[in-house]
Amino acid sequence: MKRICTNLLVVLMMISAVQFAFAQNYVKNVIVLNEGHYDYNNLIQTVPVTIGSYDPTTHIYAAFDTIHNARFGSCVVVDSNFIYAAADTFLIKYDRFTHARLNAQTVHGIRKIAVWNNQLLITRGEYLVNYLAYFQVYDKNSLSFIYQFDSLTGPGYSTEGIVVNNDTAYLAVNNGFNYGNEVGFIGKVNLNGQSYIGNINLDSTGKNPFSIATDGNTIYTVNNRDYSTASVSSLGIASGNLTTVGLATSSGCGASSLVTNYIYYQVSGDTVMNRFNTTSLTNYDTLHINKNIYGMAHDPINSLIYAGETDYVTFGKIFIYNLTGTLQDSFTVSVAPGNIALDVRSSAGINSLNNGMKVSVYPNPTTNNLHVEVIGIESNEIINCTITDVLGNVVKNINGTISSLNNISINDLAAGVYSISIRSEKGMVTNKIVKE
Repeated sequence: MKRICTNLLVVLMMISAVQFAFAQNYVKNVIVLNEGHYDYNNLIQTVPVTIGSYDPTTHIYAAFDTIHNARFGSCVVVDSNFIYAAADTFLIKYDRFTHARLNAQTVHGIRKIAVWNNQLLITRGEYLVNYLAYFQVYDKNSLSFIYQFDSLTGPGYSTEGIVVNNDTAYLAVNNGFNYGNEVGFIGKVNLNGQSYIGNINLDSTGKNPFSIATDGNTIYTVNNRDYSTASVSSLGIASGNLTTVGLATSSGCGASSLVTNYIYYQVSGDTVMNRFNTTSLTNYDTLHINKNIYGMAHDPINSLIYAGETDYVTFGKIFIYNLTGTLQDSFTVSVAPGNIALDVRSSAGINSLNNGMKVSVYPNPTTNNLHVEVIGIESNEIINCTITDVLGNVVKNINGTISSLNNISINDLAAGVYSISIRSEKGMVTNKIVKE
């Protein structure tokens, strides 16, 4: 009997693996951090910082939190079951599925966030403020401080963009808040050893890097120099070969994004989007979008660009373009939508009936909790949810409305493959789930 059960488990795991192999990712939500407007002359917040979510299926945008006592926002990332936002002096953690605020930590000068294992990597900088450390690390679960490099053993100057490749973090080191004294370095951090490897000098043509990205083989920075022109630097991760190419612009760049073999960027104050070819290291073409954009993000699943427009005082709007610059859609947000992140989920675990009931179960695999989304039934309709093990034993049974399935704890279940069934008057949908 034990051997039969073992074989059955292996078969189910093989089926599950095949399902995941053929599953496709999809963009569930587009998360937008709106910086609002702070009147620095009168020291008044005229429009608050907000964070919201856009559903590409329903085309509905809604703010889910107002971040008070923050003059601006600077970063938002989606990782695992959570969303992390940087806003002025706050590091904030949200539930990815309910969008509830879970925790907040004071981090003065927080700029950008990257995730490595169970750590949040933070860059820092602020106008007319000198910090003892321009790179810090926090626990991504508790938001508690772990370690930092002081200005003597670390970057030494304010930092902006950050990316992680394997177990190394790369920082855009720019001293960008000390106007006229900008520097140009790529900082390297050994994350396993918690040590600062050092600065790679981008020289005078690569001063003031603000944006940094990687394709896994190369690190790219967009550099604003002294804001009279801009450049792109390319650093081979394995070879260490460094090349900086001037963009022949009349000012620095605003938004930029690495899109496969191109860097999409816009010169500050311009209304066109340029494409820089990362293979030939030359400007490729110009997309005439007729918009001055503030923030930008690439959706690689649907081959789209999300670009924010604002007058910094009264309005904000996101425009959605295909990769050749043709407008696909738009939606209204709040003032200064400068930071955009994608909530990407797997279609494994999505099932539907011909009668219109659709069920999505995520995250899958998971270690702690499940969220079940049911579409096509009334919110007050009573439904039944059962989770069974490989032997058919019911290990969870829930009766209630849709809201009762928002956060199902499976902490008490052993690791393995299970079936989850959702029953309503319209029928039943069954999916496989994996508890890690």
